[in-house]
Amino acid sequence: MSELNDNSYRDLQKFANVRRKELGNLYKSYIDVTDLYGQLICDICSSLGNIPPSDVQEKVVRDLMADVFDNLCESRNIILTGQLNVAYPVVRRVYESLSLLVLCALDNNTAQKWQAGKQISNSAVRKGLAKHPLGEKEADLRELYKFFSQASHPNRALIPQRYLGEGNEFVLGAIGMPDLVMVTDYCLKHLELWFWFAAVISTVFGTKLGSLFSSYRDRYLSVAKDAQECGEWLRSEFNRLLSEMQRDQVIEGSIKSIEEPA
Repeated sequence: MSELNDNSYRDLQKFANVRRKELGNLYKSYIDVTDLYGQLICDICSSLGNIPPSDVQEKVVRDLMADVFDNLCESRNIILTGQLNVAYPVVRRVYESLSLLVLCALDNNTAQKWQAGKQISNSAVRKGLAKHPLGEKEADLRELYKFFSQASHPNRALIPQRYLGEGNEFVLGAIGMPDLVMVTDYCLKHLELWFWFAAVISTVFGTKLGSLFSSYRDRYLSVAKDAQECGEWLRSEFNRLLSEMQRDQVIEGSIKSIEEPA
């Protein structure tokens, strides 16, 4: 026990590395596709670095693009440690910045207000996108917001029970066994955010790329196809894992009922 106390803080990184290796092997296709998306966005960013924004609206979209990208990358690092309770607030930030980015790209008035410092709630963003012909359905946006928001605040259902002192001697960091049903679902939703992000950025800045756009478009379409295939695999894995979990719960319940005295 004393040895554990001496080394526990230093071991936190080791636990995280072990989880990343384990989950990295399980979710390799998801990692590969999100890496390809990351490369696409980085290439656009590098190209835009030599082209000044044409107006305030474009400046706003560029700033939000960087915010979305940074948080998408960082949240993946957290997801691959299995610490979904830590990832929720970061991915919620991705969703809120991305939905605001889309509205600002579609509506110059919103971009001007936000640049001037006006606070724009996500509820207002969802309503704005729902009204716009090129926007998104408000019900779909609300469902995503609900998913990412429900665990951004502490609640008993989604904060893991650690059982410290009840059989577990150390429970911090990535030492806990991740729930693969939840990890798979999270990877799927994270991938959907990348899909939406890349589509919007490609549309907004396509003409800015000039002669480079043709080769970029081909890469984008190829990655989008890979993302759709990966999404199908993640949905299949989620259904399989959920079915196995439910079966195990039924078996466990049957065993307990047999063991309990009449």
